[in-house]
Amino acid sequence: MRARAPRNGGLIERGGAATGFRSVPPPGYRPYLPQSVPIPVADNLWIVDGPEIGYRFAGLTLPCPTRMTVARIGGALWLHSPTHYAPELGARLEALGEIAWIVAPNSFHYSHVAAWAAAYPTAACHVSPDIVAKLLPLPGRPIPLGDAAPTGWRDDLEQLHVDLGGFVETIFFHRPSATLIVTDLVQNFEAERIPNPFLRMILRVGGSIGPHGQTSLDVRMAARGHRDRARAALADMLGWAPQRIILSHGKGYDRDVAATLRRAFRWAT
Repeated sequence: MRARAPRNGGLIERGGAATGFRSVPPPGYRPYLPQSVPIPVADNLWIVDGPEIGYRFAGLTLPCPTRMTVARIGGALWLHSPTHYAPELGARLEALGEIAWIVAPNSFHYSHVAAWAAAYPTAACHVSPDIVAKLLPLPGRPIPLGDAAPTGWRDDLEQLHVDLGGFVETIFFHRPSATLIVTDLVQNFEAERIPNPFLRMILRVGGSIGPHGQTSLDVRMAARGHRDRARAALADMLGWAPQRIILSHGKGYDRDVAATLRRAFRWAT
């Protein structure tokens, strides 16, 4: 069931300020096309590439592509790290199924939750526990994410709650397609999509530039003192034996996945 979205588009200004995200003009990062269109990745699994955002780090505004992952479980849709809400995108998703779950998976990815929740007030909002207090009021009480997957999606999705002290993320594994869904713990920006050589250099130094993506510098800094937890998370992810990785930021992986994960987390070993 869909209701009219707020006039302001539902963006959480407080959330945007807290996470360091803001809109930036293109072309800081040459976009993945098409935008705001579900693209099939596997049976009952899609990605939606969204608008670029700017990430403020060390006094700079760095370009950052965004991506939502959509899984269909039965006839219901699960939205992971939702991108900017637009009625046209909502209609495209409604053609795939009923929007039942809205997931804000980590400490940073929650700016668009309110807009989607306002448009789909019957959907349950599952959010990283450290952001519950930062959210503007939602139609229903937000449900903190943990290691135990809710009954509604546990047959298709497993999850792993990774608390690194200054950064928290829940990682998901889509069992039917053997797909790992990662938000910020691995990033893989494509250098050729960043026309500004200075920003490209900064992102490379920060660890976000591929082809061998890894955990970005700001997340690694936030995780100081908890590398043991990162190593444990890596072991759990490898135990799922994923065949594909969907990333919220940058190009995903569909080959050599185990080696990719080990390389991305070598900072923790």
